[in-house]
Amino acid sequence: MDLTPGGKVDLRGRVIGPEEWTAVRAAATAPDGTVRLGRCWFEDARFERVSFHGVLFERDVSFCRAEFGKGVSFYRTVFAGNVSFCETVFTGNASFHESVFHGHADFSRACFRGDALFGHALWRRDAGFTEAFFQSVADFDRAVFQRDAVFHEACFRSVVSLRHADVSRNLLLGRASFHDDAWIGPLTAGGRVGLDAARSSRRLRIAARAPAVTARHAVLDRVHLRTPADLSQAVVRELLLDGFDPDLCSFEEARIDALTVRGGPVAAEPERAARRPLAVAVSAVALLGVVLATLLSLRQFGHVPAHLAHLHP
Repeated sequence: MDLTPGGKVDLRGRVIGPEEWTAVRAAATAPDGTVRLGRCWFEDARFERVSFHGVLFERDVSFCRAEFGKGVSFYRTVFAGNVSFCETVFTGNASFHESVFHGHADFSRACFRGDALFGHALWRRDAGFTEAFFQSVADFDRAVFQRDAVFHEACFRSVVSLRHADVSRNLLLGRASFHDDAWIGPLTAGGRVGLDAARSSRRLRIAARAPAVTARHAVLDRVHLRTPADLSQAVVRELLLDGFDPDLCSFEEARIDALTVRGGPVAAEPERAARRPLAVAVSAVALLGVVLATLLSLRQFGHVPAHLAHLHP
C-alpha cells in the first residue's frame, strides 16, 4: 500500500489483521509521531486485534457495516470530519474514552456486544445512536455533547450511565429500552431531556438540570426522580420523588402504583384518595352519634354537664 501521512485509505470489504494494520500505522505516522489518515473507507471490513489509539482522521471516515472481531481501542482518537459507524458490530469491548468528534458521528444501529466506553468523550456536533444495541455496559460518564445526543429506540441490555455528562442541547431517549439499572445523570442539558415512550424493567435514576424533562407515555418499573418531569400518561410501578415539590411534576392521566416523596410515602391510589373525604364524614357522624347517646344516658340520671346542655335533645 502506497500510503503517506494524511493519505487516503480504502480497505472496503477486506480482512485486516494486526500485521497489516501495523504497516498502515507505520506508513501514516508523521514526523511528530501522530498517525494521520485522510479520507478513509472501511465499509464491510473485518478488523482483528487492531488499535486506533491516538489516530487523527483528518477527513471523513466510514466504518459502515464493519466488524471488530476482538476488542478495539479508539482511545484519544480524533475525528476531524464526519464519521459513520452505522450498523457496525463491536464483538468485544470498544473504548472511545477521551475521543473527540468534530463532525457528525453516526452510530445508528451499531451493535456493541462488549462494553461501550465513551467516558470523557467530546462531540462537537450531533451524536446519533438511533436504534443502537448495547449488550453490555454503556458508559458515557462525563461525556460532553455540544449539540444533540440522540438515542431514539436504543436498547440497553445492561447498565447505562450518563453521570456528570454535559449536553448543550437535547438528550433524546425516546422509545429507548432499559433492561438493567440506568443513571440518567446527574447531568446538565441546555434543552430537553426526553424519555417519551421509553421502557424500563429495572431502576431508572433521572437527575438533570434542564429546561424540561419528559417521560410521556413511558412504561417504567422503578424510577428515582430528582428533577421535576412531565409524566403525562406514563405507567410507573414505583416512583420516588427526591428533593423537590411534587406539584412541579405533571401526572395527567398517569398511572403510578406507588408514589413516595423523600421523607415519607404518599398514597398513589386514586380510589383510596377519593374515598378519604367520605370516610372522614362517616367518622364524624359516628362520633356525633356516640356523643348524643352519652347525653341521653346522662339525662336519664340528671347529670348533664352545663357546657353540654345545649347539645342534648
